[in-house]
Amino acid sequence: MAEDVIAKLELTKHPEFQPEENKLISFDWKTWLKSYLPQQSGGAELDEAETFYDSVVEYYFERLKVTPVKNSQLVRVAFEANDRQLAADVANNLANIYIVNDLEARLSMTSKASDWLTQRIEDLGEKLKASEIALQSYREREKLIEVGGVSTLTAQQLQDLGGQLVMAEQRRATAESSLRQINALKGQPVERLASIPAVLSDSLVSSLREAEAEAQRKVSSFSKRYGPKHPKMIEAQADLTEARLNVQRQIESVIKGVEKEYQVARENEQSIKRSLGSAKGEMQQINRKSQELRVLEREVEANRQLYSQFLEKMKEAKETTGLERVRARVSDPAVPAVKPIKPKKSLIVAIAGMLGLFLGVLLAFLQEHLDNTIKRASDLEEKLKLPLLGWLPHLKLKRKDGESPLTFSREHTHSFYTESIRTLRTAILLSGLDDPYKVIVVTSSVPGEGKSTVSMNLADSLGELHKVLLVDADMRRPTVAKTWGLSKDTFGLSEFVSGSAKISECVHQVEDGNIYVMPSGLIPPNPLELLSSKKFKEALDVLGKTFDHIIIDSAPTLAVSDALVLSTHASGVIYVVKADSTPYPTAQDGLKRLRQSRAHIIGGVLNDVPQGKKDSYGRYGKYGDYGGYYGSYGYTSQ
Repeated sequence: MAEDVIAKLELTKHPEFQPEENKLISFDWKTWLKSYLPQQSGGAELDEAETFYDSVVEYYFERLKVTPVKNSQLVRVAFEANDRQLAADVANNLANIYIVNDLEARLSMTSKASDWLTQRIEDLGEKLKASEIALQSYREREKLIEVGGVSTLTAQQLQDLGGQLVMAEQRRATAESSLRQINALKGQPVERLASIPAVLSDSLVSSLREAEAEAQRKVSSFSKRYGPKHPKMIEAQADLTEARLNVQRQIESVIKGVEKEYQVARENEQSIKRSLGSAKGEMQQINRKSQELRVLEREVEANRQLYSQFLEKMKEAKETTGLERVRARVSDPAVPAVKPIKPKKSLIVAIAGMLGLFLGVLLAFLQEHLDNTIKRASDLEEKLKLPLLGWLPHLKLKRKDGESPLTFSREHTHSFYTESIRTLRTAILLSGLDDPYKVIVVTSSVPGEGKSTVSMNLADSLGELHKVLLVDADMRRPTVAKTWGLSKDTFGLSEFVSGSAKISECVHQVEDGNIYVMPSGLIPPNPLELLSSKKFKEALDVLGKTFDHIIIDSAPTLAVSDALVLSTHASGVIYVVKADSTPYPTAQDGLKRLRQSRAHIIGGVLNDVPQGKKDSYGRYGKYGDYGGYYGSYGYTSQ
């Protein structure tokens, strides 16, 4: 039809269909390649004419648009051209040519179909009869009945056995893991077996160990008051021996139960595997027969449908021969357009504006969704379930002049930042009014939240009222000595705990006031081992007799376990959170670790709050990666 329209309207001669009119830059790689190949005489002119005609047809289809009208039997034919009369002529001629071609094609096909159908009917009848005979013979030979119900039942059985096998394998793997742990500790003391998860999870073992611990505490208490032959002392020793025997017997009972549980789980797993293999074999046999049966049935059904369709088509062909009618007409001829249809500048501007607005709103919602940091003081209580002790505003310090938050608060005693420190001090003192906090640990979730800043400023503020000692227990990244102007070689916590220096050499008074500083000292290979030692507890007891308050600057809770150990020796823990930086899931994880260690958390401090924002402020930079905290930890130059 395209060729008929092009020929009738002589579009190959129309200026709009010439190559120089269609494209500003024209390059045909086929033509360029053929120009370098040898050509027969007369062939070049023929190829050039074909290429030009193909370009006219291609341009014709690029401008033609045929679309159905919804909910009707109408079709809209449109053609785009710079010449409005040409656009109307192409659309009208295409519609007329379609009507003529459709009528001629249907008349020709009806005549041919009638002759061909007559020949095919007889062959299809024989083929249908042969497939029906083959289907019946297979059913009689295999003695088949309806296999749908049996197949469904077997499939359900396979599914149930598969689920049972997964559960059995899980139980066997769990028992095998526990048994492997037990075998690895065979010959070891019973106390080593108590570390196995299967033993730890036994409630009776836990209660017996609590009884053993209670008996041990009782012996320790009596040994301070009575001699070894005192009746009460003898009775306490007997109770301790009996408690230990009970724990040993229960551990042995749990181990035997694990071995028995493993044997039962393994036998159950093997039994299910055998049943599953048998069911699979039965299912495969049913599937093979049913598949072949379905193939034969589909063949019979396909032949029957094909035979019926050919009979119906043959009747229709005989009835409609010579009665073909025109099935299409032009309901609304094309007329030349009054004004151009594109480009629609107003629509383009509107779409661009709506798209920009949509992207802006989308980006705003995306930023709101991804920002999960602690933003305001109320978030500490709502998301972290943490009492608010106070919040400290953001400071713009002169780093080049060596200014720090501590020097700022000392030089600007009436600033809002200094008043916030005093408010924090008051909240801590009031919360421990009946039972003052002797040892206070200051920690955070991750580095960079300002825990050292809070601990040093809090110690400086408490020093106005009481005798205070600031201890730098962040032994992997110490900052107290540098901030207070002490040498890095100054004796401190590690020397005092190890006994290599006296208390007078490790505690340094600041400006003849009530503030004393104990730096970290020489960094040990394993700070956690030092902090969890018995000597550290004894050192705290000695310091507690001299000072009213001991402020301990600890390492972050999520980086290392130092804060968890220190919290067991502390009267209370202060948790520092940096505003607009710390994600609340990170802070929740840190608090969870402290609570699991049964630490007494006094409350939280929201640090680095943007000026002027207070309890309601916008979003700032997101919290970054704190994995580098581990990498930066290590030994000093000494």
